[in-house]
Amino acid sequence: MKFRIIIDATTIGKKKDGLSQYIIGLINNLPAASFEQFEFILLINPGVDREELSAALQSGKFTILTKKISSIGPKRDWDMFWFLLKNKNAFHLFHSTSNQYPFFLRNGIATIHDIIFSKYLDAPWWTFNFAKNYLHRIVKNSLYKSAAVIAVSAATKNELSAQYKLNTKINNKIRVIHEGWEHLLFDSGDEEILPVINSFGNYLFYVGGSRIHKNLSGLIRAFIIARDSIPANIKLVISGDIRYIKTEDKKLVHDLNKDGEKIIFTGFVSNGVLQTIFKNADAFIFPTFHEGFGIPVLESFYFKKPLLCSNTSSLPEIAGDAALYFDPAKPDDIAQTIIFFYANPSLWQSLVEKGQQRLSHFSWKITGEKTVALYKEILLDRV
Repeated sequence: MKFRIIIDATTIGKKKDGLSQYIIGLINNLPAASFEQFEFILLINPGVDREELSAALQSGKFTILTKKISSIGPKRDWDMFWFLLKNKNAFHLFHSTSNQYPFFLRNGIATIHDIIFSKYLDAPWWTFNFAKNYLHRIVKNSLYKSAAVIAVSAATKNELSAQYKLNTKINNKIRVIHEGWEHLLFDSGDEEILPVINSFGNYLFYVGGSRIHKNLSGLIRAFIIARDSIPANIKLVISGDIRYIKTEDKKLVHDLNKDGEKIIFTGFVSNGVLQTIFKNADAFIFPTFHEGFGIPVLESFYFKKPLLCSNTSSLPEIAGDAALYFDPAKPDDIAQTIIFFYANPSLWQSLVEKGQQRLSHFSWKITGEKTVALYKEILLDRV
């Protein structure tokens, strides 16, 4: 008899985000031998169209279970309640791949990517307290009701232990399984966009969101501070969602760009365009206050770009000695790191070489192997 394992992929949508990449990276890198021991069931929402997912869905290796499940919030809890009630005999183990482990599930595997909300939460004031309390309740539920918890970094495990004052038994349930980078191999860049990118000249690159913890405000201020001490042709290129950028930051950028663009916002771009921008940057800068893992760190190593990086949360764990670090809470410190980087080009190749060494420690293949080892451990305990 094969054990039946449901891997929850209902949070995969059209948007390419870190959570979707985690799930796709995992299911595409489960060890081939594990399919002889387990029947893997992918729980997905109907109508999901993702190129990176389609290969797995069409491989014939997975049983596909389609069910409309909300991606987040109380509606998801309700949807999961009915799903689990109707399918309680359909599986031996349920792997919840997002932070939102089902309230009514016992002895599954939870995945906690971060608890950024405990320090930085983008929520309107009229729902702020409810949202924060609700998110804390979700995490506590996963810690106490699951058979095991996957944390994507040791930093996240340590934060969970400190935040919730976990006893030894609960703390030992948390297993650190890092993320990978091989998803980058499936895109080769977009040469058609090169003339536009060449018009940027030399530039620092940032890709990510504009939520509070991403610290886009600090990056903009730091670049403005550094401007007079770095070559005049250096620009800052920012890709991704800027919905949450502050009005005062927009004004700072507008004023700086009056005499020609120094800070360029590209908005969302395709993977091919993103890779081309990455490949032509001087360096990647990551000013975030907090990350559960930080896949952009591995992306900068893959593209052989020097990394300027925050010294907080999981980032030193992932980047090791392959980054120039700064305190993200101090724009002056970020600025000094930018100035130091451009004043010392002899360091650039050394940072790239160290980044390549760090990259070798991470892989979606390793993620898949360690996750399946955890499946075996949990299921064998039940035999």
